[in-house]
Amino acid sequence: MRKFLFLAAGLALSAPALAALVDVRIDANAGAGATVDQSIGANEYGPGNSYSYTGGGGGFGGTVGGGVLYMESDGSNLYIGFQAGNALNDLVTILLDTQAGGYTDAGMNDNGDGARRASSQQSINADDAYDPSFLPDYSLVMASWGTVLFELEADPNPLTFIAFDGGGSQPVREYAIPLATLGLSAGTGFVDFLVAYVSDSGFGSNESIPAYQPLNSGPNPGFDAVSAGYGNYNRFYLPEPTSALLVLAGLAALRRR
Repeated sequence: MRKFLFLAAGLALSAPALAALVDVRIDANAGAGATVDQSIGANEYGPGNSYSYTGGGGGFGGTVGGGVLYMESDGSNLYIGFQAGNALNDLVTILLDTQAGGYTDAGMNDNGDGARRASSQQSINADDAYDPSFLPDYSLVMASWGTVLFELEADPNPLTFIAFDGGGSQPVREYAIPLATLGLSAGTGFVDFLVAYVSDSGFGSNESIPAYQPLNSGPNPGFDAVSAGYGNYNRFYLPEPTSALLVLAGLAALRRR
């Protein structure tokens, strides 16, 4: 019910005053999911595809900084769509905070492969700080070779592999994650996230979703020991069950009498 109180302010909210929470999108339709066909259809991600998020930075050509990330959900899945702003030559790394607890860049270190490296160290030689309110639990990595999902783990443990899809579609990539995999269920919460763009070797770019001026306006962190970090994050609210909508409609009708 809580997110429909936000709905009065609009489906797409900008909230720079809420610490580093930048953009909020509210899924108003519990029955509509996305179609995972590697294309963005009309109204697939909300009315006018408004459940979308943009970023900043162009150090790797604007693939993420000039790209768009979309989210949608239904009673079973979280759907993530990404439209690249340029060729997908490196690793689009989507960090997802869905539960209490979570991890910091400084607390992870898995160099088993490029996707693990990008998930646990967005700049391999630096500790990339997140906002204190953002502690990711999962990582979804999109690359030319496909898409892989991990559960994050603290150093010295390796990340836990969850799933892999070998489809290399670009400039649009879509992927569905069961809500249960993320510790979520329909109408019970939200997903906080940010997106980084990292080379297979761990060379960090200055691109991100959402935009974060200290990172985006500077050079690529690369292999440096210091990084501006990722001080902003976004939020996507899961839809309330239909029963909650009926209750809300009933309350509104009573107020009009």
